[in-house]
Amino acid sequence: MATNTVTDEYPEISLTRRDGLKLAALGIGSVATLGVGVGGLRAVTNGAFSAGSGDPYDLWHDWSTMSGIERVVAAGVLACNPHNTQPWRMVVHGDTIDVHSDPSRRMPLNDASGREHFAGLGCAVENMVIAARAAGSASQVTLFPDGPLSDHVARIALKKDRTGQDRDLAAAIPHRHTNRGPYTSAPVDLSGFTEQSSRVHGASVLWITDEQARQRLGRLYVEATEAITADTAQSTEAFTWFRSSRDSIDKHRDGLTLDGQGLSGLTVFAAKLLPAQSRKDGDDYWVKATREVHTATAAAYGVITVDDVTDRTAQVNGGRLLTRMHLTATTLGLGLHHMNQITERIDRDTTAGHPDVFSARWAALLGRPASTGLLSFRIGHPERTPGLSPRRSLDAVITS
Repeated sequence: MATNTVTDEYPEISLTRRDGLKLAALGIGSVATLGVGVGGLRAVTNGAFSAGSGDPYDLWHDWSTMSGIERVVAAGVLACNPHNTQPWRMVVHGDTIDVHSDPSRRMPLNDASGREHFAGLGCAVENMVIAARAAGSASQVTLFPDGPLSDHVARIALKKDRTGQDRDLAAAIPHRHTNRGPYTSAPVDLSGFTEQSSRVHGASVLWITDEQARQRLGRLYVEATEAITADTAQSTEAFTWFRSSRDSIDKHRDGLTLDGQGLSGLTVFAAKLLPAQSRKDGDDYWVKATREVHTATAAAYGVITVDDVTDRTAQVNGGRLLTRMHLTATTLGLGLHHMNQITERIDRDTTAGHPDVFSARWAALLGRPASTGLLSFRIGHPERTPGLSPRRSLDAVITS
């Protein structure tokens, strides 16, 4: 996941209420008219005509034609990860890939315990394991070979093995994207998440499908989102990872963009004709979207659970399972949206010495201690196809 000072999520920035009213006041003809002159220049600057294309998106389009160790490493770069920080560095020696944490991509306020950072590294590890396995190579994974406090997170040793497992999951790698848009009211059949697709040692998934439990969890998500946006330091850190212009996307090739917010195509295009949003505007929209779209249309929630959310190995293994959940959802045609506001506030309050107002209710919903609920997400049948997220090049990720 360019070096940033402080950080994909979450405020998931999109149109503000005021901008929405502006767009509602525009007819289709008026939007077309804004496509020329100042509006047209802004549309070009903000990437209205180049969404999902160009260098920051090449890996999504090229991955299926790649081969060998390059294809495996590229799979890691395409893995889901928090706030699209892409927190990894890779070192390749023959058939061995060493995965390192990049501390400059930490979010000390939004991810105070580091659980999302190391889970994101676990996502990359599992994506590479799946890609290698599908291509006929077994993977021997050693976590923290230099000790649990090291930035050397994993060593992946590849060896030829003609089993060809996980081909369906590997085929989903270039099609897996976080879907933050609305989901339909159709229920989700969880039987597609088989034991094999959900198997990672030390981590499991807890499904929350009961309507009353979903409503309670939804209210807790909204409250946590409000708490994040009311915390100026936490909100500011998240906002630094939002890429509002095409120039910013091309420069950083990470973070959140308008294209990834689950808006309709016309709304995204029109939003790019408007001036860049302020942090407060983005926060206001995020709270509104969490209440009226994300929690209102979730068919089910999943929570990745481990024995201890502060354990680095457990964090990595939780990320490995999250990758399998997201790829499986992709093969089933389901949308998946990572939602970690509750645990982000738990960690923030704990680190800052604030009263802990979320752990007890989080534990009550899980039916187990809050210290076991690592990451969470919503799933459902999506109404829209999600946009692509920018990715750094292999040259920027692989170091010597």
